[in-house]
Amino acid sequence: MTPRIFPTLLLVLAIALLMTLPACSITPEHRIASASHADLTSAPLPAVAAEYVTHRSGQKVEDESDPAHESHSTEADMIVWRFWRDSRKIHIERPQLALGESWVMDGRNMIHHKLYHADRKAIEFQQDDLTMLQQTPSWQKLSLLFDPSLLQQLQAEPIDWSAGYPKQAYQGTLNGMSWHIVMRLDQALPLMIERQQTGFSERTELHESYPLNVAPWLPIDSKGYEIIDYADLGDKESDPFVIRVQAQMGHQHAH
Repeated sequence: MTPRIFPTLLLVLAIALLMTLPACSITPEHRIASASHADLTSAPLPAVAAEYVTHRSGQKVEDESDPAHESHSTEADMIVWRFWRDSRKIHIERPQLALGESWVMDGRNMIHHKLYHADRKAIEFQQDDLTMLQQTPSWQKLSLLFDPSLLQQLQAEPIDWSAGYPKQAYQGTLNGMSWHIVMRLDQALPLMIERQQTGFSERTELHESYPLNVAPWLPIDSKGYEIIDYADLGDKESDPFVIRVQAQMGHQHAH
């Protein structure tokens, strides 16, 4: 090799090396470093706001302690609903049904409100009421929209990437119910929750999500609503609103 050819060859090799650097910058390792993975088993989870669409067919006996119980009403085959979450408050709105719910952590106690916007009324459940009714879901269950222990019982697939964020799918069958859950790991939000059993299917999909401080929508303002303590429902048994609400809740108030 002549002395003139050797420097030319080195220059060509250097240019080729530089051309490979952009490809290295988008390796999975780089993407992992640029997006955090929230711990789904511990609080607090990222403060977020999200909009979901749920499609349902058939009927299933509901678990009233499930935070999705009220969100996925049997009154509609398809429902659009919104979800807000921070470290001490969770709020769900179903605008097309004029219904909402909120849960607030006050120290170690949970306070729950069912909001009836058309009536401008709310029913308040204190911790003792929830305990008596055996309807005290864990904060993590409310935050994730399903029981986090469910993921431990399903088959986890490898972490994948979509639009620059990490996601992970889980599948399996438990007690006759087929589950398919896909989690967006940086926001700790389900991208999809699908469950099926004989005569029943339900699919909930994330439509859009935002950090809470830049969310384009807020919960419906309930200031000025009449607040009725759950413990006082028995004193209002002739009230048409109370009669209707008790029927929707599926039980009569034990005075």
